[in-house]
Amino acid sequence: MLKKGRGLATIMFGFGYGEGFPDHSIAEIEFTEDKILIRTSAADVGQGVQTIVTQIAAEVLKISPEYFEIVEGDTHTTQNAGSTSATRQTFFTGNAVKEAAEDLLGNIYHHASQLFTTNHPEMGVKDGKIYPHEDPEKELTYWELASKLKENNIELKGRGTFFPKTYKPDQRTGESKRVYVGYTFVSQVIDLFVDILTGEVIVDKVHTALDVGKAINPQGVEGQIEGGTVQGLGMALMEEQVIENGFTINADMSRYLIPTSVDSPEFQSVLIEREDTDGPYGAKGIGEPCTIAAAPAIANAVYNAVGVRIKDLPITPEKIKAELAKIKD
Repeated sequence: MLKKGRGLATIMFGFGYGEGFPDHSIAEIEFTEDKILIRTSAADVGQGVQTIVTQIAAEVLKISPEYFEIVEGDTHTTQNAGSTSATRQTFFTGNAVKEAAEDLLGNIYHHASQLFTTNHPEMGVKDGKIYPHEDPEKELTYWELASKLKENNIELKGRGTFFPKTYKPDQRTGESKRVYVGYTFVSQVIDLFVDILTGEVIVDKVHTALDVGKAINPQGVEGQIEGGTVQGLGMALMEEQVIENGFTINADMSRYLIPTSVDSPEFQSVLIEREDTDGPYGAKGIGEPCTIAAAPAIANAVYNAVGVRIKDLPITPEKIKAELAKIKD
């Protein structure tokens, strides 16, 4: 027999290292023969940072993303971008790439103004070309400009360093001028069913409202919500490391259970854009926040469905049956 339940959880998450720990990212942008090269050591582990920084650079330079290539994670040719952790890469490397692209654009305007014998406000850029407003036919592509400068041993490139400050909390009050660079807020409502005979939990629907700041890539944000929530679902219902005498006895995928596509629920997500941080175009970090709310929302939904409160994870069928048995007794 299935009982339906609904649970709500709301969380806030401070992203970046925070608490006064040095945290920065450096990026460079330059021209190759027919591409624009972004140099960053930011590791893309599936969260889409390569896509994000390409979109940011393309927006600044007013050119299609298809012209970009990324040199990623080569310590010989890239500088520090910090770790892919603490939900920080969109905020930190996104800003570093934005600053690098703005620096490059400034250099494009500077050198083109000398060739056109005109001033910055009297020029424009579009589709990878720079031109004087009074005579648009005198346009130069970025690559033509770079080639002309190379003849005079001048490199056309840009560099960006993003290094915001945070502060340690006061040990007495816990207060600080700025503990983290920004905060992400997530609310989730989860609908599920509990089989009161077996204790099985079937997650049906997940409704998410995410304060994303600015969704640079909305489809990528939705992917983060769905992937992160399924990871939280695993933490809530099935993932459990079993240790005996100091050894993990379920150290393979046949005994350590994780959710699969079969376990994935239906998603309904709302992206709330409030540009209230220093992130690129107001963007916030969203990776880890999308995982955190799922477990408490599921625990609340189980309680709503069958009236038992499970306070330790994972919420297994055995635990639910044991608590239901106490009620009957």
